[in-house]
Amino acid sequence: MRSMLLSMALLWSATAFGASFMVDGEQLAADMKQGKLRLIDAETAESYQRAHLPGAAHLPYLDLEDFEENLKNGQPAFAQLAASKFAALGLTREADIVVYDSGDGRAASAIWYMLRFLGHQKVRILDGGFRKWLKEGRPLTQEAPKLSKATYLPKPRSDWAVKTQDVDPRRALVLDARSLAEYAGKDNGGAKQGGHIPGAKSFPWTQLTDELATFKSPEAMKKALAAAGITPEKEVVTYCNGGLGRSTYLLAALTLLGYDKVKVYPGSWIEWASDPARPIER
Repeated sequence: MRSMLLSMALLWSATAFGASFMVDGEQLAADMKQGKLRLIDAETAESYQRAHLPGAAHLPYLDLEDFEENLKNGQPAFAQLAASKFAALGLTREADIVVYDSGDGRAASAIWYMLRFLGHQKVRILDGGFRKWLKEGRPLTQEAPKLSKATYLPKPRSDWAVKTQDVDPRRALVLDARSLAEYAGKDNGGAKQGGHIPGAKSFPWTQLTDELATFKSPEAMKKALAAAGITPEKEVVTYCNGGLGRSTYLLAALTLLGYDKVKVYPGSWIEWASDPARPIER
């Protein structure tokens, strides 16, 4: 009976989210026993040193932010630089990767996005991340794996990133994933100016988060999105402060729900606000 209920639950999850790139703790634990998976912990060094999943390599998602490349070419990162980070972890583009964070999905979505940007196909996110894995009583360690550098050959998807000159609320629904305070200009988040892109809709990423799972249920997410007028047929561009994290979280959530017209503006608010000639709303 238990196995039948588990099978039904997994079937429901796959049906609800389509071809899901999420993996739960039970499935990950089973996959890890095969010894072919590569795990990436996307959180801070302090968090990683305190405890992490056995065999997980460490790559803080903020290490992939590349403001110079954003300003110069409108790409989330210089492809070769990002590839070198993954190569240092002993990864190739053929590796089967699962990335996780504390559990809210922000950091994990950034690594997931960067790998997909580089043309990586086999990359999943651990649902609920570290906090759910811990609550389920699964194994942890403080031991860092021994890594041998590999060769990572990127095939960047330039069509995945929206450049500054192409951010136009008249052509796409521009979603600001930051807090309401940042949107209103009361908190500049380290940018040169506070405010938001004219015409952008405020949709804080936390509207889709769950206490234990990375995302709310499909029904709850669809309800929140519909209330904000965010429907599957619309072109959507997401942005946050630095381009990785909150904006990529919204991309992941919408992708899970079958939205196939969503892109990230990797320059995001820091790039937009850096030019005093660009219009700003508060």
